[in-house]
Formats: sequence, C-alpha cells, structure tokens
Amino acid sequence: MLSFWSFSLLHQLLIPGIILFLWGIVSWGWPVVSVILLSAFFPFYFGPVKFTIYGVPFTLIEWMIYVSFLVYIFRSFLSWRRLREGVMYNVKKGFGILSQKHSSHHGWKRSLWTPIVFILIGLLLPLISSFFEESSLAGIDRHILLGILKGWFIAPLMYFYLMQHVLPGLKAIRRCFEWYTISAVFLSLWGIAQFVLHFVTTPDGRVSGPFESANYLALYIMPAAVFVSMRLWYIFSVPREYHGLIGLFRKIFHVDDALSPAVLIRYGLFGVILLVALYLTRSFGAFLGLFGSLFGYGIYHFFFSYWKVPFRKAMLWCAVVFVGLAVMGGIFFVTGDRGKFNQAFNVASRSSSSVRLQVWTVAGELIERNFFLGIGAGQFERLYARDASTILGHEPYEKTMLHPHNIFLMYWLSSGLVGLVGFVWLLVLLFVGIARMPRHDGVKRMALVCLTMLVAILLHGLVDTPIWKNDLALEFWMIVGALASLRKLV
Repeated sequence: MLSFWSFSLLHQLLIPGIILFLWGIVSWGWPVVSVILLSAFFPFYFGPVKFTIYGVPFTLIEWMIYVSFLVYIFRSFLSWRRLREGVMYNVKKGFGILSQKHSSHHGWKRSLWTPIVFILIGLLLPLISSFFEESSLAGIDRHILLGILKGWFIAPLMYFYLMQHVLPGLKAIRRCFEWYTISAVFLSLWGIAQFVLHFVTTPDGRVSGPFESANYLALYIMPAAVFVSMRLWYIFSVPREYHGLIGLFRKIFHVDDALSPAVLIRYGLFGVILLVALYLTRSFGAFLGLFGSLFGYGIYHFFFSYWKVPFRKAMLWCAVVFVGLAVMGGIFFVTGDRGKFNQAFNVASRSSSSVRLQVWTVAGELIERNFFLGIGAGQFERLYARDASTILGHEPYEKTMLHPHNIFLMYWLSSGLVGLVGFVWLLVLLFVGIARMPRHDGVKRMALVCLTMLVAILLHGLVDTPIWKNDLALEFWMIVGALASLRKLV
C-alpha cells in the first residue's frame, strides 16, 4: 500500500510523466524532429512546468532533453554494430582520440570536447575544494553549485551532443534555428503586449516578457534578431551555388532565383517583431551585440569573403549598412528613454555604467583573492553582498548583484582559471574551424550565420552575462552544436 508521501509524489509527477512519455514516443519515432522541436521549448523552465523529485528541482525542458538523450543512447545500444561503430565511434571522435585514418577532425587539440572538459573541471574544482575546512571556499553553497551544473551545463551539453549526432544535414540545422526564432518571437509578442496593455512589471518600465528583468528578454531574443537579419541578407545579396549538370540546368533556367513571398513575409514579420521588442527592452547591450555583429560581418562580407566586391563598391555598401544601423540607433535614441542614454556615459553618480564599474571592481578583487579556483558557480551574489562595501570603501549603489555583468569575469569567477581557459579555447576552435572551411556554399553561409550570432552574444557579454542561465545556456550550446555539425559536412 502506497504511503501518503508516495501518493503525493506520484500525483505531482503525473502530468510531467504523461508529457515525458509522449515526448519519448516522439524521440523514438522521429529523433530528428524531436531535436529540432526542443529549441522551441528553451524558455520552458519557469512557472508551472517546474517539478521536484526527492528535493531536487527539475524543469520541463531539462527532462525533455534527458528523454531525447536516453532514447538516442538506447537506440544506439540496440545494435551491436552501432554500439561498436556508432556510440563508441562518436565518443572517441568527440574526444579526439581517433587516428587520422578514421577522422578528418582528429586530435585532442581540435576536439570541441577537450575545452568542454576543461570547463567542467573548472566548475568542479571549487566544489571539491569546499570539502576541506582550511580552504577559502569551505563556505560555498554546494546545492546552488550543483544546480547550476545540472541545469546550465549537463542538460545543454546533452543537447549539444544530440545536435552533433542526430541532425542529418544543413536543412535540419536551419530548422532548429527557425524553431528557436519562433520561441523568441512568442516572447517578443509577450513583451509587446505588456507595453500595449500597460502591464509592465519591471520597476524601470521596460518590457520583460515572462522574466523578472528586461535584460533577460533582450539576451534571449537578440541572437534570433541576428539570425533573421542574416537570413534576409543572404536571400537578397548572395547568389546560390550550383554543382554538376543538374546545377547547370537550374542555373540556366533560373529555377532557384525566384524569391518565395511566403519566406520573405515570414522573415520580415519576425524581424519587425523582434526589433520592436528589443527596442522596448531598452537594452543597450543587446543593440551593441546586434549592430556590432552585423556591421562586423558586413566588413568581412564586402572586403574579405568569397563574395567580396571591388573596393569602391565595398566602401559604398559598408557606408549603406552603417547609415542604416545609425538611423535605427538614432530612432532608438530620439524616441526612447533619453535619460537612460545619458546615464550610460555618467560614471560620477548612480547610473548603469557606474553600477557596472563597481561590480567589475568587486569582481576583480574577488578574482585576485581566488585567482586559480575562482569563487564557485552561483556564489557571486553572496560574496558581493558581504564584501562590496569593504572593497569599494563605501556602500555600493546596488546592494544585491546576481552576476558580474561580464561573460569572461563570470567564467573566471565561477569556474576558475581552468574554466576560463576552456571557454576561450572553445571560442578559438570555433572561429578557426569556420576560417578553415574550404567551401562557399550553404554550409559555409550557415556557419557564418552561427558565427555572427556568437559574436553578438560575446559583444553583449561585455556588459551583461549571457550563457549563465537555463535558456541562454541552451541557446549558446545550440549554436556551438550547429557549428560542430557543420564541420562534419565539409
């Protein structure tokens, strides 16, 4: 006979269990579809979709990833041949221990899993150190650290693995990004509705969608705006590549030259919605990432890429892009919160810039005290509240601060020097991998779209903290997983 506690647990898990059972059927019958659709569920980690098992909190998107991952592993183990040549081959290939004869991406120096292991080791070292009483990290909250490791790294890395080994080609990768964009459009409409209905919940009047901060909404939807912009860019400016007799036939009769009105309307509508929502968040970091990445890509495209044009024409096109971005920025300045814009350059009194300078000062001092190990993931808020006044010599403008508002400081503080090295190493491998792609067809163009999205996240990460959040982590590892999959297609 079940106890009341057991009955309550079963009742609590009934609806998630049904959802996960149905998702398991989808993952078994249509594995590619399941991996693609997961990107539409990235924001599903809040509200009623949370549940707890034996005191451990889980989110719906985490368990959907667990189910898809376990189904893929189980399918691999069903066949002895796939066990030998599928799972084990992929594991060896992932860690770069195959010989030259079996893999064109051999060697631990080029494997993406090597820096990932560094990041995980960096996250675990503060946890291990906390068990020693004489350690300066003995007082860290292990539950928060383990929760971050579970939700912000383990589940996203499982999704990264699925993208590498389940998605079959370029079309599936593009569909994955499109479904992520649909989720970003949905959150953007949520934010726009808040503004129209005067139901903004943030203290500063900025729209935030389902989040408590407008910056969280901007961090999530900004890479989607980059994706839509890049897709429209390629539709209008880059001719398609043709190969073989069939390609020659299609080129002669212009089979592929006609633009689909449905595609243009869809991407155009998505772009307008995303830009309006970004405007209403009034996030300068998001516009820095969006404009900086697109202008940087424009310089590459017109001057250095396979599609480059003569110098004078390149200068003209870059001027057009710059003027277009400047006009959009001017509209944002004139019609937006000018007080917030003026405060952005004010460091003498309380403003977003002065607050960030204080946060960076405190973060730098904490790094000096824990140069190698860092302070552990999820510990910055506690140490900032405790030590900020002492470090600054006066009370900080903000007494509570969740993170250091810089992605590189965040990696150093949370995963130590080892984790920071792993993160930078991973970025270098991604950039070098794209630079070495010999082809200039759709695969290279999709890789450049991913790279531009990655640059946008890093630019935004100079003044804020992307990646270190459930949906933002999945977003980042989706991009990395897409680049890893594209490397196999060249």
